[in-house]
Amino acid sequence: MAATSAQAEDAPKGTQVRNTENETAYFLSASVPEKELAILMKAAEARDIPVYFRGLVGDNMEQTAKYMMYMVTTYKVRGVQIDPVRFDRYSVKQVPALVKKCGDHFDIIYGNVALNQSLDMINQRGDCRSADKER
Repeated sequence: MAATSAQAEDAPKGTQVRNTENETAYFLSASVPEKELAILMKAAEARDIPVYFRGLVGDNMEQTAKYMMYMVTTYKVRGVQIDPVRFDRYSVKQVPALVKKCGDHFDIIYGNVALNQSLDMINQRGDCRSADKER
């Protein structure tokens, strides 16, 4: 588990993310074991935190759709958004990663840490500790 803080302007530019003043996002991957992935996704969904994958499962749209349909029907999760720009914007190199952006700064918590614990770590020690307290 590692916690880092950075300035958003240090990362590559992405229009969607750059225009987002504050956000909390959860970065996951199909490489995470299925049951663990479902638990992590449900935790994010319970807090209305969007879940992002870097790219397609097996670099194939059909395979990705089948995988997501399986996850949705089996574990009753909502699904994910594919957004490599967000991964690059926050320099996410491993998953799970929880990012909380506040203005020009963001905090990242890496590792399989309970979502509430990760948010508490950011709220207590991160650059974004005073921003967006409702999440």
